[in-house]
Order: sequence, then structure tokens, then C-alpha cells
Amino acid sequence: MPRPGRATRWLLLAVLTTGVLTTWALATARYGGPDEPGHVLRAASVARGDLLGDPVVGLVGGFRAVDVPAALATGDPRCFRHDRRIAATCAHAEAAATGNRRAASSAGTNPPWYYLAVGLPVRLLGDPSRVIGYRLVAAVLVAAALAAALARRRGSALPVLVAMAPAAWFLGGVVNPNSLEIALAMLAWVGVARLCAPGRITGESLDTSEIDWIAWPAAAAVLIRPLAVVAVATMVLVVVLLRSQAGLGRRHWWRLVAPPVGAVVASLAWGAWSAVAVSDDRAASHDGVLARVRTAFGGTTDTLREMAGSLGWAEFSAPWLTQVLWWSAIVVAGVGAWRLGGAQRRAWLAVAVAVVLVPITFESALAGRIGFIWQGRYSIPTAVGLVLVVPWRVRRAVWVGAAVLAGEVGALWATLRRYTAGSNGSWLFRDERWHPAVPPFALIGLNAALLSALVVSAGGLGHLATHDVER
Repeated sequence: MPRPGRATRWLLLAVLTTGVLTTWALATARYGGPDEPGHVLRAASVARGDLLGDPVVGLVGGFRAVDVPAALATGDPRCFRHDRRIAATCAHAEAAATGNRRAASSAGTNPPWYYLAVGLPVRLLGDPSRVIGYRLVAAVLVAAALAAALARRRGSALPVLVAMAPAAWFLGGVVNPNSLEIALAMLAWVGVARLCAPGRITGESLDTSEIDWIAWPAAAAVLIRPLAVVAVATMVLVVVLLRSQAGLGRRHWWRLVAPPVGAVVASLAWGAWSAVAVSDDRAASHDGVLARVRTAFGGTTDTLREMAGSLGWAEFSAPWLTQVLWWSAIVVAGVGAWRLGGAQRRAWLAVAVAVVLVPITFESALAGRIGFIWQGRYSIPTAVGLVLVVPWRVRRAVWVGAAVLAGEVGALWATLRRYTAGSNGSWLFRDERWHPAVPPFALIGLNAALLSALVVSAGGLGHLATHDVER
């Protein structure tokens, strides 16, 4: 039987990935994602043509007042999001809320591009007063980028799924530009791996489209979330370290860096026009420089823990086993890079150093203005490079696929438990108080079936070993 064409393969992967992320969207309580109320309000207002809104007296400059469907301005999640033992029954939309209402969005000065892509389809085709519509559109966008990363991966695409931290799966089911940033970074990292694959013949003509598959996803990530410049700069550094394998000429370097640089310029222009707030007196630290460095360094453990399987508040926390599985993949990739030695080892270490030092540097420099705000999820777009920058070939794929399945399904199960009964509730949902649209065990079963199909479709029937060279 002939292999399916590239477009057909991408479509299949996109459908399966959308299905997996939809189960996450249904498993997470309304406004259960990080800062999700602000992001949904921003998507609704941008779709109506309001790109900025109005300043809100008494709140920092990032908050903007916007007109949105009244139901979106109800159901404050603060009643459960700071205590994971509390089920999500306390926050629900008011049935009587109709018409429009003025509300403050905490994402009011964020670049509008992500919110337009999420909000406009809902406004044109769905019900703008329901959060689930925004989540489903956001999931489709993330799935499209992830599917492209899976389809473009040489050999088995399992490493792309291995690189998905439990927190990344959760973010893919809610409205937050961080989720699409991670997916676009995945796509760009796959491009880096293809461009810099060991074993390319010296002098071999370079397909310049390989460069575009790094530059343009990276630029899109920066446009929707300027903090993505950290991951993009790390990618460029990796290409520099592996330049003997990449074989780029001067014109190729311009093709690589011009789109991300253009995105940075556009982001700075937006920030200047929208008067993005870069200070918060309420959160700012008044300690000296050395004290701020010590505090930032002391938060490294929390950052790494959050990066794998939790968030800054109490919206999500993956079971320790799923976090261990993800970190085990990082260690395996590091061992593989170490065995390869030379430039490959240096490239992997460069990504690891960026993951650890960037949060420390960021907070040490800016805590005096905005406080210690770095969350582990901000590091995921860089951290996925720890898996994807290493050349893999598939060996013992059944075990790798099983680990992916166990980690993701375990994280979803814990999420359902947290929202339906609280983190101290029954794993069998016997004391279920919040009820998702689909019964919990049906969601878990559907999620496991879709992810299993995705693992197989991603090429999980070969053999995986980091010390082999991808050609």
C-alpha cells in the first residue's frame, strides 16, 4: 500500500491532535487555565475590533476595560484556583447574564494576533458567550502546528510527543498564547534538527525551505508572545554551534534571522503604541541586586518543577510519575548528546544552560520593577529543544509510546480529579462535585484511544535510540 501524501499525513495528525486537546478542553473547568479569563475576554474584544480597550483606574497598565458578552464576565475562578483541594463547582457562568458588559482583561495590552485568530472564528461561526468555543478554536491552532512538527520530523515523530511536557498538554486545552507558542517552537526545533542533522554530505546543496521552517514559525511565536525570543535566540545559538553540519552561507543566515528580527521589531512597535506596562509597584522587589539574584537562584527548583508538571497557581499539577517520565526523557536525550560528543554535546548543553539561567537572569534584572514573576511554563518553548535537538532513531518504540501514553493520560486523570472533586478526592470520582460535559471515565478512555492512534500515526512502530544518526 503506498504511503499517504504529506498533506494527507498532516491532516490525519491534525485531526488526532485536535481530538486529544479537545479532551483536555472538556476536562478543565471553565476558566481553569492560567489567566484564562483575561485571555478569553481579550479574544472576544479583539474579534469585535477593539484592539486595546481603556485603562482601568486602580489596576496596573496591562489591564484594559473592554465590552464583551455578559456571560464571559461571570464565573470568577478565584474561588478554586488558589486551592487545589476545592472543586470547580463554585465558579460558573450566570444563566441570566445577557447582552454585553464592561469587564477588565488582564491581557489588555498583549499583541492582538493570537486573540484575533481565536476570537474571530467564534464570533463568525459560534456563540461568543461560551468559553468552550474559544478553547476549541485555540486547540485547532495548536494542533495544526503540532501536526506540522510531527509530519516534518524525519524518521519516527515520537520525539515530538516525548518532548510534550504534561503542562504543555494542559495548556493546549485552554485559551492562552503560551500554548501556541510552545507548538510553534516545537515546529521550529524540528526544523533545527533537520537543518543540523549529522551526516549531511559536505557541499551538498541546501534546500532553503528548511531554513524557512525554522524562521517563520519562530517569527510567528514572537509575534503572538514576545517572550518567545528566548527560545528563538537559543535556536539560533544551536545552529551556530552546529554550523559545520548546517552548512549555511551568508545569505542563508539572513534568511534565518530576518523573520524573527522583524517580529521583534513589530512587537516593540506594538509595545510602544499600546504603552505596555513594564512595572508593577505592588509586586516589585525592593531588595538589592545580590539579594534579588539569590532569590531568583533559589526559585530554580520551583521553575523546573513547574516546567514539567504544574503551574504557578493551583490550576494544574501532574502526578509525580508523569513528571519523572518527562524528566527521564530529558536525561536520555542528554546522555545521547553526550555520547555523540563534539558540537552535538555543546548544542545540548547550550539549551540546558538557557533553560536554567534565563529565568535567573530575567528575574534578577526585572524584579525591582515587576517582581519575581517567571513561571516554569515560560521555559517550555526552550526546554523542548533538549529532546528535539538530539538526533533520534526509533528502537523499542512500544516502550517509548507506552511512556508517552502513561504520562499524558495520567496527567489528564489528575486534572479531572482536581476539578471534579479536588486533589484530595477520589481517583474513581465517587465524590464528583463538578461535572464535565462528558463523564470523566469516558473522557479518559477517549483521550487514551486518540493518543494511542496519534502515537502509531506518528511512526511509533520503529526503533528509538539517541546515539544513532538521523539521515
